[in-house]
Amino acid sequence: MKIDKEIVGGNIEVLEIDGDRVSLANELRDTRPDRDWFYWAFRVTGAAGRTVTFEFPHENRVGYWGAAVSCDQIHWSWTGNRKISALEDGTPLESFTYTFGAEENEVYFAHNMVYVPARFEQFCAKNGLSIEELCLSNKGRSVPFVRFGKGEKKILLCSRHHACESTGTHVMEAVLQSFIDEPLEGYEIVCIPFVDYDGVVDGDQGKHRLPHDHARDYPHDGSESLYATCGAIRRLVDATAFRFAFDFHSPKHLGGIHDKVHIVYNTDEDQPRIQRFSKILQSKITKESIAYDPVNDWPANTEWNQSTNPAIAKYMARKPETYISFAMETPYFGEEDGSAMTTLDSMRELGRCFAEALREYMKSI
Repeated sequence: MKIDKEIVGGNIEVLEIDGDRVSLANELRDTRPDRDWFYWAFRVTGAAGRTVTFEFPHENRVGYWGAAVSCDQIHWSWTGNRKISALEDGTPLESFTYTFGAEENEVYFAHNMVYVPARFEQFCAKNGLSIEELCLSNKGRSVPFVRFGKGEKKILLCSRHHACESTGTHVMEAVLQSFIDEPLEGYEIVCIPFVDYDGVVDGDQGKHRLPHDHARDYPHDGSESLYATCGAIRRLVDATAFRFAFDFHSPKHLGGIHDKVHIVYNTDEDQPRIQRFSKILQSKITKESIAYDPVNDWPANTEWNQSTNPAIAKYMARKPETYISFAMETPYFGEEDGSAMTTLDSMRELGRCFAEALREYMKSI
């Protein structure tokens, strides 16, 4: 059996292999030392037919439904188990167990249902979308984006300002699919799926990256962005009148508000417009979608959510031509009782419902 991180989005340190028990740790890399984060992803080869337990001697590493598991990094399900215990010295221990099929010679595991660039490439190919280059990343990689539709009015869709936050990208893909299937008359859609593209490919946390992460790289004072992608986005939006701008995220690991879909408000002034959209979105949510209730939305200027934060949604909200701009958080796992589980299907349905809500909202303006 071999365990490695030499995959797109790979992040793991193997501490010990003892028979069918594996001890692991995730890599924080350039995450601020006073902050802890939870993302990990790795590949296992040569374990066909074995039952293996994977342990993390740390808390907040394994979600309610165990690990996300895939044979191709495109289609994901849950292992369906999580065990929480402790070592003899009191160190928290979180684990999951997986039985490899007789023909499963290469299997991927991750903290959450990862969305890799190859999936976006497949999505674009299926829908006849041409991928363009937004810019070169800080590491010299070509950062992809797409645009489609015809019209003077523009909509901006972004995700992965924090590299590990893949649930937002799954939801955003479904929003795109809806607008491809039923074009919005008079609108052009611009989508930047991987803002922290280097982090997505390398498998970084992305959140709390030093000296600051991509989600804090839109200064209001006109100073330069640290990251090439954020600078390119600023140039794009400064030269283009976007009517709507949505930034799709994932929250913290789990618990409380982090188990629920919620919209993050920017300012007190734009709150009434967003609240109207929130009510429409709530009315569109189906039983197949992850649940959404506006009561969980995060108000402006509360705790960490200050209007002065240099985030893209707040940057856009200050532009007079932008009617609505906000970030939306989609949980990694959903509700612990299983009433609102995060799956590929439920994320896809949430995105479809979001698109339907936006169509209806547009009729009122």
